[in-house]
Amino acid sequence: MSLGPSVNMWVGDNGAGKTSVLEAVSILSFGRSFVSSRVRSVIAFDQESLTVFGKVKRGGTDHRLAVQVGRNEERKLRVDGVAARGQGALSKILPVLQITPHISDMVSGSPSDRRRFVDWGAFHWSDGNGQLFSGLRRAVLQRNAVLRGGILSERDLFPWEQQVAQYGEAVNEWREMFVNDLKPSFQSFLSELGLGVELEIAFRTGWGEKGLSEALAANRIREIKARSALVGPQRADLEILREGGRASDTLSRGQRKICNLALILAQLSAAGRRGLDPVLCLDDPGAELDGDSLSRVWKVVVESGAQVLATGITVDRIGVNADQLEHARVFHVKHGRIVSH
Repeated sequence: MSLGPSVNMWVGDNGAGKTSVLEAVSILSFGRSFVSSRVRSVIAFDQESLTVFGKVKRGGTDHRLAVQVGRNEERKLRVDGVAARGQGALSKILPVLQITPHISDMVSGSPSDRRRFVDWGAFHWSDGNGQLFSGLRRAVLQRNAVLRGGILSERDLFPWEQQVAQYGEAVNEWREMFVNDLKPSFQSFLSELGLGVELEIAFRTGWGEKGLSEALAANRIREIKARSALVGPQRADLEILREGGRASDTLSRGQRKICNLALILAQLSAAGRRGLDPVLCLDDPGAELDGDSLSRVWKVVVESGAQVLATGITVDRIGVNADQLEHARVFHVKHGRIVSH
């Protein structure tokens, strides 16, 4: 498929295969589908692997990306015909944001979902420094493995603490920078989407006010006894607050939905200001949003200038108005086959 630079829509009956297009984009950028964490569930029943190819224009340069994933989770990644060392090489070229029925509820969901959200920003704000994030992940895993092993002295933890502190402080700087850039847009979109409630977001490092090295040293004996890491960047969180308390305790399901939308639209806006131009995937937005909310979301999305990939049973259900339709590209999906309008 050749996609347009603004709004692209896939329409067709339920089960026709529309969401598969967005899943392919997700796999190309993140290495996973947004529908299921198990890649094998996305592979065609009679096949041993899936393959996604894409051509991305970024900064005036065309890049060719490819991902192949087997049922055994073996992966082959290529950028411009050359094997890539990790998924981050593809994510850097193809930043993707998603508004889908499967999106995590950031208000009442798990801290790991919110960390993933923050780390999307931290990764791209750091200009896609994949080595920084993989280094932190490796150091945290190794330190946790040492802790679980038990019967150890403080000296056994020290080398891994040094690495966790080195990578963790650097990652934390990018996390905080992203969240600070997010705050003004988040407030603006809460108002624009008509929430009618004052909320704020606060980033927690996962180790308090001290430096990370100092916090790790101060908690070392407790962690040895617990055989578990009690502080560190792996415990960071993005708190969504209402009058100083947890917003999840008082917001309705509809209000949480608006809050989640505001976070993603703020992410899109902040990324645009940094020149990232992420692709935005909207999976059946008409199924999740009422007409008023849908109209407000489309207004923000179109004004952002982002390339949009949207699905729905009909164009009307997707919610694009007549002015936006003028520049849109429409594809019809039937039994897994895609044809241009």
